Amino acid sequence: MKLEEGKRYDFLVKKNLDLGNNKYFLLEGPGKEKYLLRKEYYKDYNIRINGVINCRVDKINCRGEVFLEPANPWYDEGGIYDFEVSGRDIRLDASGDMIPVLLLKDRFANDLVVPINMAGSYDSGKSKSVALKILRIVKGRILFTDSVRLEKGEKKEEDNILEFYIYDKVAGIDGKDYFMVSDPDNKHHLLAADQYTYYGLKKGRSFRGRFIKYHDGGMYKIEPINPYYEKGGEYDFELVTVNDRPEGQGKVLFVKDRHGLKHEVFVPENFKVGKKLTFRVEKIRKGWPLLVPL
Repeated sequence: MKLEEGKRYDFLVKKNLDLGNNKYFLLEGPGKEKYLLRKEYYKDYNIRINGVINCRVDKINCRGEVFLEPANPWYDEGGIYDFEVSGRDIRLDASGDMIPVLLLKDRFANDLVVPINMAGSYDSGKSKSVALKILRIVKGRILFTDSVRLEKGEKKEEDNILEFYIYDKVAGIDGKDYFMVSDPDNKHHLLAADQYTYYGLKKGRSFRGRFIKYHDGGMYKIEPINPYYEKGGEYDFELVTVNDRPEGQGKVLFVKDRHGLKHEVFVPENFKVGKKLTFRVEKIRKGWPLLVPL
């Protein structure tokens, strides 16, 4: 009997079989044909010799090999279930971007990872579990939907100032610290902690900020409101040092503001340098003002 991809069939578990370094169940399907099922993927399924299991035909490759997926004893694809939240972390998504994730446990105590923005009901202060819909189960592993991104068209306007809440601080895969932040719509974001060292931001505190576009792909990030500077504002600085730019296109000034913070300013060759200088803030990115000559 020829099996069809996507359909389900009953299989008799005949015996255990060792092939090389891998262990398998030898199954007998419709028409008495024999099939292999990798044991390590289904250690929690309570599969027994001489028992009957129902499997979906996931794939039949060009060599005629049949890949089967037994029915999970506790979870159905398309079903919504509560999963225990065991922690939070930062991981890379398929695009190579770092995203905040929840660490979960299923009923077998297996570890699962899901982007927090998939868990719309997740409350960072209260939730000990989260209800999630299972998209698919492959090789015994539960798969959810892809990460929800903050895309162009979904964001608030850049002029809108919103209230954000810092509910955690964790180390990223790059070794730097990041704040995990929730917005008023309960979407979750990362904020590089080292870029805002003088902002007074801490776990458990709220701050005011806005969304800013950070590349042409339509993605947005959070920019907290700077405690000292505003875009378009003019401020006085004290000169520290003057250096020629390496490419010969003007000079680099290192200046200090009245809060003791040091800044780097690029100026043309003919810029008049004095001990007291006034610059305009063209924009603020990653916590620091971009200063330009008047």
